[in-house]
Amino acid sequence: MSKPTALLMNRYLLVPFSLGLTQIAMNRSGLLKAFCAEHRWATALLFGFVGSMVSALVGWKSLQAPLQFIYSCFLKPLGYHGHNQQDRLESFYQDQADVYDATRGGLLRGRKTMLKLCAAQLKQQASLLKNEEDLVWIDIGGGTGWNIERMNSYYPIEKFHKVYLVDLTPSLCRIARERFQRRGWTNVVVLCEDAANFDLPGLPDMNGKIGLITMSYSLSMIDNFFPVIDRIEKLLSPHGIFGIADFYVSGRSPSPAEKLSGSQNRQCSWFTRFFWQIWFDFDHINLAPGRRDYVEYKFGTLKCLNARNHFVVPYVVQIPYYIWLGCSHSRPIEEIPLEMDTPPSSGSSVIESPTASVSGQQTGSELEKSLSVISRSSSYKYQSNKWRLAYDPSLACHTQFRSYIYAFTWEDPRVDLEHLDLTESDTMFVITSAGDNALEYAIKARPQRIHCIDMNPCQNHLLELKLAGITSLDFEDFWKMFGDGRHPQFETLLHDTISPHLSSQALQYWSHNSDRFSHKFYKTGYSGLAVTLVEWWIKMQGLQQDVYNMCHADTIEEQKRIWVEKIRPAIFSPMIRKVLNNPMFMWNALGVPMNQMNMFLNDGTTQQYIEDTLEPIASRSLFKNDQYFFYLCLMQKYARESCPSYLTEEGFKVLKETTATDAFRLHTDSIVNVLRSLPENYLTRMIVMDHMDWFSPDGKDLEEEIMEMARATQKNGRVYWRSAGKYPWYNKIFEKHGFDVKPVSIRESGHSIDRVNMYSSFWVAYKL
Repeated sequence: MSKPTALLMNRYLLVPFSLGLTQIAMNRSGLLKAFCAEHRWATALLFGFVGSMVSALVGWKSLQAPLQFIYSCFLKPLGYHGHNQQDRLESFYQDQADVYDATRGGLLRGRKTMLKLCAAQLKQQASLLKNEEDLVWIDIGGGTGWNIERMNSYYPIEKFHKVYLVDLTPSLCRIARERFQRRGWTNVVVLCEDAANFDLPGLPDMNGKIGLITMSYSLSMIDNFFPVIDRIEKLLSPHGIFGIADFYVSGRSPSPAEKLSGSQNRQCSWFTRFFWQIWFDFDHINLAPGRRDYVEYKFGTLKCLNARNHFVVPYVVQIPYYIWLGCSHSRPIEEIPLEMDTPPSSGSSVIESPTASVSGQQTGSELEKSLSVISRSSSYKYQSNKWRLAYDPSLACHTQFRSYIYAFTWEDPRVDLEHLDLTESDTMFVITSAGDNALEYAIKARPQRIHCIDMNPCQNHLLELKLAGITSLDFEDFWKMFGDGRHPQFETLLHDTISPHLSSQALQYWSHNSDRFSHKFYKTGYSGLAVTLVEWWIKMQGLQQDVYNMCHADTIEEQKRIWVEKIRPAIFSPMIRKVLNNPMFMWNALGVPMNQMNMFLNDGTTQQYIEDTLEPIASRSLFKNDQYFFYLCLMQKYARESCPSYLTEEGFKVLKETTATDAFRLHTDSIVNVLRSLPENYLTRMIVMDHMDWFSPDGKDLEEEIMEMARATQKNGRVYWRSAGKYPWYNKIFEKHGFDVKPVSIRESGHSIDRVNMYSSFWVAYKL
């Protein structure tokens, strides 16, 4: 090969040639020699000139670390060391050991998050350990000891009985020993040994007894990784945690593990897969997906995050890295009970009989492709809380949703509770939405089971976050998140405190969307479009003070006067009417599909419907202490006196200090699929909101759903729904399948049926 061709193979010019040259390998020292032989004087002059100019400008000390890093990583010939990995590593690191920590902060992302998640898991499961003093941590490939020193901020090193740092590089181990000596940690031991066969001094037989093992950017650097992973499997205790942060690239197609541990942001483009494998291979770093797949096969998954490091050039350089927490397959778990009151979601997540076919749904071959809830590696199996039931996030019915639609629930639970007659023996079936009403039922009645169903995974992520926050946070932090709609430390809370109580899928979602609590949470989601439009409209009309005064009025008379004189004339302007007549706005901002629009248009115009909705509100009750629905939309946050019950100190205390949250089961599936998974005569109360308005009268889908409601509901059980139509067309279908249908309330002009008053009617069907 000619020297010009060799030059093109240099990784500094790899981008334009990576795809066509993926099969060519060349020793990096050979490239350097070829370049220097061809351009030795130009190279010397260039580096000399640049070095002297930069040194003169900023000083040698500030440049020493980055220049040492550049020389050791990109310019220094590695030489040939045969199969001696220790000699090769020492040759690479010996000149940069002293500046290693100063130069790796931006490159090795995710280390802090991995340690935080491990620390949070250790704190959460401390009660499971027989003796906390026996807790032992092994940091494999720990290098300079940065991980151990950092961990002290999240979980004190003094709480560990022993900490072992295992690394094969003498120069890095020297730095680690000096670091621990300065800190005075006598329980930390540095072992300069091979990760596959090291011995633990003073602990001769530790198989199955190690509480924490971590690998921070070391798995990809180990040539023969199989014996290392197998050794870790033997060492890890049943309650132990195995944490990894490392670079990676995905395979061409999703691996089975992605369905078990989470797939958000995991797949890489073809260019990313080829480029970064070749780039890192120059430094003997192996990013092949088989390493990660083997780890996820050998261990159960607790948590998993996939991210991109925008190193040096934001949004241009995107190095894939992942954070993973796992456990032994022998970990003691509290299985989701299989009794009648907790059947799993089936349509998208459970493998049933290989010959089953349920009403035209999944056939045997399709079911075999589904995700098994009881899979030996499923992250759902190892959840500390059993709220979330497994689902397959790769299905198109789920991937169509990138966000929740509703950041808050838009139905009045007070009126629901007046008619539900709930008891502690009831089994409920509700649509998740934002979860506010389900939490209300749990506070007021504590039914034995509340099945929350939503096809949109993000809606269940939201309810799961609320349940996890109630379990792990104090009231003030929880109020900042969901009362004020803003918590500047949300990401820290998420990783340090909330994470052990979230499923892997929900943790991934909120980690990638942590900025939603940085400003105004209730302006997020599709409902946030409506809130933003209201805010814009108020400013355009110059009504900020009037709106504030109405929301904080002390009397109904004052509140109504402001509405009539100031707010109402601006709302029913021609421009607003035009916007409300737009089907795209009605769907994207308000969640109103075309079929539902047609139902209220059968009773009149959009203008009349909006007037009938809003006109009575100002006369019903005060925004400042009761009408929290409209208070939120106008003020973009709740008030302490005007909020859902779960945001009151009393309601929060009930949920936190009782077993009320144990009732929740979150199904990420369609209503009909979840109904099909339930036993006959099982449910006592169903609340399906306005869901049935979305169906077309010409189809058969809704009748199939109502048939399943009839099958799954007990005798004298009830189904409740709201509708945009005064007399919904599907009432007759309920009667056809054995229900007695009665109106709870039908809205008339000038009168409200509840605090929201968004719907024309409220109905109940009793199973005969």
